[in-house]
Amino acid sequence: MSTNQEVPTTVIFDATEESNLLNTERQDSFELSDDDQQSFIQASDRQSEIFDFDAHLIPLSLTETQRRPTTLEKEVTFFNGLTLVVGLMIGSGIFASPGPVALHTGSVGMSLVVWIICGLLACTGALSYAELGAEIPLSGGEHAYLNHAYGSLPAFLYSWTAITCLKPGGNAIIAVIFAEYINRMIYYSIFNDDADHPSDITHLWLNKIVASLCIIIISFINAYSVRLATRTQDIFTALKLITLAVIAIIGFIVLGKGGLTKNFEGDIFEGSSTRSSDYALAFYSGLWAYDGWNNLNYVAGEMKNPARDLPRVIMVGLPIVIVCYTLANVAYYAVLPSSIVTQTNTIALDFGRKIFGHVGGIIFALCVAASCFGAANGSIFTGSRLIYVAGREGYLPAFFGKVHGTWNTPTAALIMQAGLTIVMIIPGTFMTLLNFVSVAAWIFYFLTTFGLLLLRWREPSLKRPYKVWLTTPIIFGCVALFLIIMPFARVPLQSLAAVGFILSGVPFWYIRVKYKEKFSIKVIKNYYSNLNLNIKNWKFRQGYQKQDTMEMEMH
Repeated sequence: MSTNQEVPTTVIFDATEESNLLNTERQDSFELSDDDQQSFIQASDRQSEIFDFDAHLIPLSLTETQRRPTTLEKEVTFFNGLTLVVGLMIGSGIFASPGPVALHTGSVGMSLVVWIICGLLACTGALSYAELGAEIPLSGGEHAYLNHAYGSLPAFLYSWTAITCLKPGGNAIIAVIFAEYINRMIYYSIFNDDADHPSDITHLWLNKIVASLCIIIISFINAYSVRLATRTQDIFTALKLITLAVIAIIGFIVLGKGGLTKNFEGDIFEGSSTRSSDYALAFYSGLWAYDGWNNLNYVAGEMKNPARDLPRVIMVGLPIVIVCYTLANVAYYAVLPSSIVTQTNTIALDFGRKIFGHVGGIIFALCVAASCFGAANGSIFTGSRLIYVAGREGYLPAFFGKVHGTWNTPTAALIMQAGLTIVMIIPGTFMTLLNFVSVAAWIFYFLTTFGLLLLRWREPSLKRPYKVWLTTPIIFGCVALFLIIMPFARVPLQSLAAVGFILSGVPFWYIRVKYKEKFSIKVIKNYYSNLNLNIKNWKFRQGYQKQDTMEMEMH
C-alpha cells in the first residue's frame, strides 16, 4: 500500500464566479500553469480597460471628490464661488465685441438691450448647466452630459469639436484682438494719427503675423514652466478687471457731466435693424463677451453647500457681470460717436485717446493687450490638457499624451494646439472666426440643454440636488435654436463650415471608438472561449493522469 499523501491543490481560479463564459461547476478547483495564470491576468486587465472607457473621449469618469474623497475637502464658500464666477466671465470680449454688436443692431438703445439680454441668456444657460452638473457628477462638462443623454457619438463629436475647433478658434479670436490693439498702439505711437478713422490704420496681414507670434510665445511659456504660466495668468487677470473698472467709472463721470457725444439725445432706438439674422450675429458677439458661463457648474464639486450656494452664485454673479458690461458700453457711447463704435474692434484704445489724448490711448491699448494675452494664456493652458488627456487615453496618437522629459509639460499637445490655432488665424478675421466658432458651440449648447429636458422625461427618478424651473431650459433652448438657424441666412459659408467640421468627426468616432469597442469585445470573447477549451482539455488530461497513477499503485 502506498504511503504517499495527496497534496491539496490551491484554488487559483473559480470559473463560474469569474465568468459565465466558462461552463465548469463551482465546486471544481484546479491549478493553472504559470503561463496560463499570466495570460488570464493580462486578459482580465484588458477586459477592465476595454469595458471601462464608456465611450468617453476625455474619460475622467468621476470628479476628484468621488475618486479621492479623503484628500479633497469642500472648502469653497459662497463668496469664493462668486469671485471665481465674476473673474471667469469677464474677459477680452468686452474690449472687442461692442463694435460688432452696435454694427448689427443699428442703434445705441438696441445694442444696450442686446447686451442685457445676452447676460440674461447666459444666466438661463448657467442655471440649466447647474442642474446637469448636480445630477451627473462627472467631469468633462458637456461631454459627460451628452454621453449620458444621447450616447457616445454626440459626446465624441463635442470633444472632437472642442479640441480641434472651439479651443483653437477661441484662441485665434483672442490673439487677433491682441494683435489689433498692439498694431494700433504702435501705429499711434509713431504717427499720432486722428482717432476718428480707426478702420484704415492696420493691415490684415500684419495682424495675422502678430497674432501668430502671440500664440507661439504663449505656447512656449506654457511648455517651459507651468508655474510661469499660472503666474502670468494671475497678473493679467487682475489687470483686466482694473481696466474694466476704470472705463466704467470714467464713463459714469463723463455721462454725469452731460457726455461728449449726442448718442443719448433723442430716440436712442432710431435706426434699429429689423432683420432677425442681424440680431443673431449681434448676440454671437455679445455672448462671446459672456463666454465662461457654461463652466460655472464646475464650482459645485468643491462647494460646502452646492445645492444652496451654486444657484445663489449664479443669480448674484451674473447680474454683477451684466451691470459691469452695461456700464462699460454706456461709457463707450458717452465718450465716442456711434460711427466710431461701429467701426472699431479696439474700442478701449479709442476711448483712452478721447479722454486722455495720445498717451491715454497707448496706456489703454497696453492694458487691453495684456488682458488678451492673459486670456489666451489661460485658454491655451486648458486646451492643451484636453489634447494631452485624449492622447493618454488612446483617442489621439500616444505622442500627444507624453510630457517633456525636462520641463514636465505636455509639449506635443501645446504644439498641436498652436498649429491648429495658427491655421485658423491665417484665413480668418475677428468676425469670421467668431461666427464659425459660435455656430459650432451653440449647436452643442442646444443639444446639452435639450438633453436636460430629455432626462427629466426619461429618468424622472434621477437624484437632482438642484432643480431649475422648467421654463429656464426651454427659453434657453429656443434662443439657442434661433442662434443656430439665423446665421445661415447672413453668413452661410461660416455656418456650413462649422456643421461640416462637426460631421467630419464621425469617421474618427467609428475608427477610434466604435470599431475599437467591437474589436475589443470580440477579442475578449475569443480569449475566454479558448481559455474554456484549454481548461476542459487540462481537466481531461488530469483525469487520465490520475487514472494511470491509481493503476500503477494497484500493481
